[in-house]
Amino acid sequence: MVSRADDSDRIFVDIPIGLPNGPERRLCDREARRRLGARRAGSVFPAPVRAALTADTYEDANRISREETGRGMTRQTFAILPRVREVDCLLRNSEKARHMVREVHPEICFWALAGRSRLRNGKKTGGGFDERFALLEGFRPSVGEEFARIRTEFRCWDVADDDILDAMAAAITASADPVALKTLPAHPTIDSHDLPMEMVYLADPHPHPREWDQ
Repeated sequence: MVSRADDSDRIFVDIPIGLPNGPERRLCDREARRRLGARRAGSVFPAPVRAALTADTYEDANRISREETGRGMTRQTFAILPRVREVDCLLRNSEKARHMVREVHPEICFWALAGRSRLRNGKKTGGGFDERFALLEGFRPSVGEEFARIRTEFRCWDVADDDILDAMAAAITASADPVALKTLPAHPTIDSHDLPMEMVYLADPHPHPREWDQ
Protein backbone atom coordinates (compact mmCIF):
# COMPACT_ATOMS: atom_id res chain seq x y z
CA MET A 1 0.00 0.00 0.00
CA VAL A 2 2.79 2.45 0.90
CA SER A 3 4.66 1.74 -2.33
CA ARG A 4 1.56 2.67 -4.37
CA ALA A 5 0.69 5.76 -2.33
CA ASP A 6 1.53 9.34 -3.22
CA ASP A 7 3.83 11.25 -0.89
CA SER A 8 0.88 13.42 0.22
CA ASP A 9 -1.28 10.42 1.21
CA ARG A 10 -1.91 9.45 4.83
CA ILE A 11 -2.44 5.95 6.19
CA PHE A 12 -3.83 5.80 9.72
CA VAL A 13 -3.79 2.40 11.44
CA ASP A 14 -5.19 1.02 14.68
CA ILE A 15 -1.86 -0.62 15.50
CA PRO A 16 0.66 0.48 18.17
CA ILE A 17 3.53 2.45 16.65
CA GLY A 18 6.51 3.17 18.87
CA LEU A 19 7.11 0.47 21.47
CA PRO A 20 8.45 0.57 25.03
CA ASN A 21 11.62 -1.24 26.05
CA GLY A 22 10.84 -1.53 29.74
CA PRO A 23 8.08 -1.45 32.35
CA GLU A 24 6.82 2.09 31.75
CA ARG A 25 3.60 2.13 29.74
CA ARG A 26 3.26 4.45 26.76
CA LEU A 27 1.98 7.90 27.68
CA CYS A 28 -0.41 7.93 24.71
CA ASP A 29 -2.10 4.77 26.03
CA ARG A 30 -2.46 6.27 29.49
CA GLU A 31 -3.88 9.52 28.16
CA ALA A 32 -6.30 7.68 25.87
CA ARG A 33 -7.67 5.63 28.77
CA ARG A 34 -8.11 8.75 30.87
CA ARG A 35 -10.06 10.54 28.15
CA LEU A 36 -12.29 7.54 27.44
CA GLY A 37 -13.10 7.00 31.09
CA ALA A 38 -13.35 3.83 33.12
CA ARG A 39 -16.15 2.30 31.01
CA ARG A 40 -14.18 2.53 27.72
CA ALA A 41 -10.58 2.40 28.99
CA GLY A 42 -10.41 -1.36 28.40
CA SER A 43 -10.62 -0.81 24.65
CA VAL A 44 -7.03 0.51 24.73
CA PHE A 45 -4.88 -2.63 24.75
CA PRO A 46 -1.42 -2.30 26.32
CA ALA A 47 1.26 -1.93 23.65
CA PRO A 48 3.67 -4.88 23.67
CA VAL A 49 7.24 -4.43 24.85
CA ARG A 50 9.59 -4.37 21.86
CA ALA A 51 11.47 -7.51 22.90
CA ALA A 52 8.23 -9.51 22.61
CA LEU A 53 8.13 -9.00 18.83
CA THR A 54 10.50 -11.96 18.51
CA ALA A 55 7.98 -14.35 20.12
CA ASP A 56 6.10 -16.90 18.03
CA THR A 57 3.84 -18.25 20.77
CA TYR A 58 1.73 -16.70 23.47
CA GLU A 59 3.79 -18.49 26.12
CA ASP A 60 7.03 -16.92 24.83
CA ALA A 61 5.47 -13.49 24.45
CA ASN A 62 4.01 -13.66 27.96
CA ARG A 63 7.36 -14.76 29.42
CA ILE A 64 9.30 -12.00 27.66
CA SER A 65 6.76 -9.42 28.75
CA ARG A 66 7.08 -10.51 32.38
CA GLU A 67 10.88 -10.44 32.19
CA GLU A 68 10.98 -6.98 30.61
CA THR A 69 8.08 -5.24 32.35
CA GLY A 70 7.02 -7.33 35.33
CA ARG A 71 3.63 -7.80 33.69
CA GLY A 72 2.24 -10.53 31.45
CA MET A 73 0.84 -9.95 27.98
CA THR A 74 -2.89 -10.06 27.38
CA ARG A 75 -4.31 -12.46 24.81
CA GLN A 76 -5.75 -9.46 22.96
CA THR A 77 -2.32 -7.88 22.60
CA PHE A 78 -0.77 -11.17 21.46
CA ALA A 79 -3.50 -11.50 18.81
CA ILE A 80 -2.32 -8.30 17.11
CA LEU A 81 1.41 -9.00 17.61
CA PRO A 82 1.99 -10.08 13.96
CA ARG A 83 0.46 -6.80 12.76
CA VAL A 84 2.53 -4.81 15.23
CA ARG A 85 5.65 -6.59 13.98
CA GLU A 86 4.70 -5.93 10.34
CA VAL A 87 4.07 -2.20 10.86
CA ASP A 88 7.17 -1.78 13.02
CA CYS A 89 9.37 -3.42 10.37
CA LEU A 90 7.86 -1.25 7.64
CA LEU A 91 8.44 1.98 9.53
CA ARG A 92 11.98 1.14 10.55
CA ASN A 93 12.91 0.41 6.94
CA SER A 94 10.94 2.96 4.92
CA GLU A 95 11.38 6.72 5.18
CA LYS A 96 8.31 7.15 2.97
CA ALA A 97 6.19 5.10 5.37
CA ARG A 98 7.33 7.18 8.33
CA HIS A 99 5.84 10.27 6.69
CA MET A 100 2.40 8.81 6.02
CA VAL A 101 1.65 5.95 8.46
CA ARG A 102 0.43 7.08 11.88
CA GLU A 103 -1.40 5.48 14.78
CA VAL A 104 -5.03 6.09 15.68
CA HIS A 105 -7.41 4.45 18.12
CA PRO A 106 -11.03 4.18 16.93
CA GLU A 107 -12.56 5.10 20.27
CA ILE A 108 -10.36 8.19 20.47
CA CYS A 109 -11.42 9.07 16.92
CA PHE A 110 -15.08 8.81 17.94
CA TRP A 111 -14.42 10.73 21.17
CA ALA A 112 -12.92 13.53 19.08
CA LEU A 113 -15.72 13.47 16.47
CA ALA A 114 -18.20 13.81 19.35
CA GLY A 115 -16.55 17.07 20.39
CA ARG A 116 -14.21 15.36 22.87
CA SER A 117 -17.16 13.80 24.67
CA ARG A 118 -17.35 10.25 25.96
CA LEU A 119 -19.78 8.00 24.14
CA ARG A 120 -22.56 6.48 26.22
CA ASN A 121 -22.68 2.95 24.83
CA GLY A 122 -20.17 0.18 24.10
CA LYS A 123 -19.46 -0.34 20.42
CA LYS A 124 -20.63 -3.97 20.48
CA THR A 125 -24.15 -2.96 21.54
CA GLY A 126 -26.99 -1.87 19.31
CA GLY A 127 -27.05 1.51 20.99
CA GLY A 128 -23.30 1.83 20.52
CA PHE A 129 -23.56 1.05 16.82
CA ASP A 130 -26.34 3.62 16.34
CA GLU A 131 -24.43 6.25 18.33
CA ARG A 132 -21.25 5.84 16.28
CA PHE A 133 -23.11 5.54 12.97
CA ALA A 134 -24.92 8.83 13.64
CA LEU A 135 -21.62 10.54 14.39
CA LEU A 136 -20.08 9.33 11.13
CA GLU A 137 -23.18 10.30 9.15
CA GLY A 138 -22.84 13.85 10.42
CA PHE A 139 -19.48 14.08 8.67
CA ARG A 140 -20.23 11.94 5.64
CA PRO A 141 -23.91 11.60 4.65
CA SER A 142 -23.09 8.71 2.28
CA VAL A 143 -21.93 6.49 5.16
CA GLY A 144 -25.09 4.37 4.98
CA GLU A 145 -24.56 3.46 1.34
CA GLU A 146 -20.86 2.82 1.86
CA PHE A 147 -21.51 0.66 4.91
CA ALA A 148 -24.03 -1.42 2.96
CA ARG A 149 -21.57 -1.90 0.11
CA ILE A 150 -18.78 -3.00 2.43
CA ARG A 151 -21.16 -5.30 4.28
CA THR A 152 -21.97 -7.13 1.04
CA GLU A 153 -18.28 -7.51 0.13
CA PHE A 154 -17.07 -8.99 3.43
CA ARG A 155 -18.54 -11.78 5.54
CA CYS A 156 -19.70 -10.88 9.05
CA TRP A 157 -17.32 -13.38 10.66
CA ASP A 158 -14.38 -11.80 8.81
CA VAL A 159 -15.28 -8.15 9.43
CA ALA A 160 -17.75 -7.18 12.15
CA ASP A 161 -20.11 -4.22 11.84
CA ASP A 162 -18.22 -2.24 14.47
CA ASP A 163 -14.92 -2.90 12.67
CA ILE A 164 -16.35 -1.18 9.58
CA LEU A 165 -17.37 1.85 11.64
CA ASP A 166 -13.92 1.93 13.27
CA ALA A 167 -12.27 2.00 9.85
CA MET A 168 -14.60 4.79 8.72
CA ALA A 169 -13.74 6.88 11.80
CA ALA A 170 -10.04 6.43 11.04
CA ALA A 171 -10.64 7.38 7.38
CA ILE A 172 -12.48 10.57 8.33
CA THR A 173 -9.62 11.47 10.65
CA ALA A 174 -6.98 10.75 8.01
CA SER A 175 -8.84 12.79 5.39
CA ALA A 176 -8.96 15.94 7.53
CA ASP A 177 -6.91 19.06 6.97
CA PRO A 178 -3.52 18.36 8.62
CA VAL A 179 -3.76 21.54 10.70
CA ALA A 180 -6.85 20.08 12.41
CA LEU A 181 -4.98 17.00 13.62
CA LYS A 182 -3.61 16.73 17.15
CA THR A 183 -1.91 13.96 19.10
CA LEU A 184 -2.06 12.24 22.45
CA PRO A 185 0.15 13.32 24.08
CA ALA A 186 0.57 16.80 22.66
CA HIS A 187 4.34 16.29 22.62
CA PRO A 188 4.91 12.60 21.78
CA THR A 189 7.84 10.69 23.13
CA ILE A 190 10.08 8.70 20.78
CA ASP A 191 10.99 5.03 21.10
CA SER A 192 14.43 3.47 20.66
CA HIS A 193 13.96 3.39 16.86
CA ASP A 194 12.87 7.04 16.62
CA LEU A 195 9.20 6.12 16.14
CA PRO A 196 6.68 8.44 17.81
CA MET A 197 4.48 6.99 20.54
CA GLU A 198 1.31 8.91 19.78
CA MET A 199 -2.36 8.66 18.82
CA VAL A 200 -3.71 11.07 16.21
CA TYR A 201 -7.17 12.59 16.50
CA LEU A 202 -9.23 15.33 14.86
CA ALA A 203 -9.05 18.33 17.17
CA ASP A 204 -11.58 20.46 15.27
CA PRO A 205 -14.16 18.17 13.67
CA HIS A 206 -16.31 20.94 12.23
CA PRO A 207 -14.57 21.60 8.88
CA HIS A 208 -15.58 19.01 6.30
CA PRO A 209 -12.69 16.60 5.61
CA ARG A 210 -11.58 15.94 2.08
CA GLU A 211 -12.85 12.83 0.30
CA TRP A 212 -11.16 9.57 1.20
CA ASP A 213 -10.20 7.11 -1.52
CA GLN A 214 -12.94 4.70 -2.50
